[in-house]
Amino acid sequence: MRNDENMILKGFQNYFCDGIASVLGEYLDVYTDYNEDKILEKISIEDLKTIVEYAVLKNKVAGVKFLNIKVPVSKIGREALEKFDLEGNEVLSARIMPNLTTKDLLGGNLFLHIEDLLDYEEGYLESISDFCGRTETPIIITICQDLKEVGKLVNKYNKSPVEILEDFGFLDRECYLQGLNFLDKEDQKLLKQYNPTLILSPRDDGESGRGAINLFNFIYNRLKFVFSSGRCYNIDMLGEAKLANINTQNLMFSRGLIKEESLLESLQYKKGENEIPLEIESNLHCIFDCKYENKDEKLLAQLSLYRKKIKEIIKGIKE
Repeated sequence: MRNDENMILKGFQNYFCDGIASVLGEYLDVYTDYNEDKILEKISIEDLKTIVEYAVLKNKVAGVKFLNIKVPVSKIGREALEKFDLEGNEVLSARIMPNLTTKDLLGGNLFLHIEDLLDYEEGYLESISDFCGRTETPIIITICQDLKEVGKLVNKYNKSPVEILEDFGFLDRECYLQGLNFLDKEDQKLLKQYNPTLILSPRDDGESGRGAINLFNFIYNRLKFVFSSGRCYNIDMLGEAKLANINTQNLMFSRGLIKEESLLESLQYKKGENEIPLEIESNLHCIFDCKYENKDEKLLAQLSLYRKKIKEIIKGIKE
């Protein structure tokens, strides 16, 4: 902490931001009747690029220095990251794996995403795992978001969700797991044998009505976790950590179980700095009551211009 009552943090990292929902969520309810496929039918590729650029810009204004941006079309995510000088990766649905070319894989800034294991046939899951191993492409898998999904997976494979991932070889790859609201203790113990990164989206979970994650269990099992904004249109990485801490306190009926340093470590990226106002007399936990404020007038002006463009795109979607 410095004497001018500010705390300097390394830039935030946002490990999964839905490029479309995080923008349209300002104007549409993405948790009820949102249908991305129908929306994509109504907009041009230029409109789509504008939406993704706005999503990346919103992250930059929120102090994010590293961003994984989910997009429906190849290259537009990487182009937006380059335009606003953010480090990170483009995230594409694993469904498009057969259409990927060598050119798509150059540079290594690509992640594949399995949105739901139930949406894929066993042979295709094996192909995805083999592809990721052969090309060293990281994979993000959304799993254990609700009990119904867990039950269907167990009935289909006669194994727990993490045992399924183990059988298909995903845990032997560079693997990131998202969702995790109903990841039981036995599966957490199994994950200890591997080295996946868990992606937590507390605010997205809350807005969509999913169960809260007990962060203490992940810390107890020494599982690595990072934070993401998911579909939230209001990017606030300190807010993600704060809610994760509050949820855990409520689930455990006890405070002080999570060290603030471990939350800060999961939030920060190795490059860049963010300056957070903080009273000198305050304890470290008070930092999570703050919100990072970007005062770069040029960026804020760009944000305003993009917002006007998005409003025009929304008019076309609603017609």
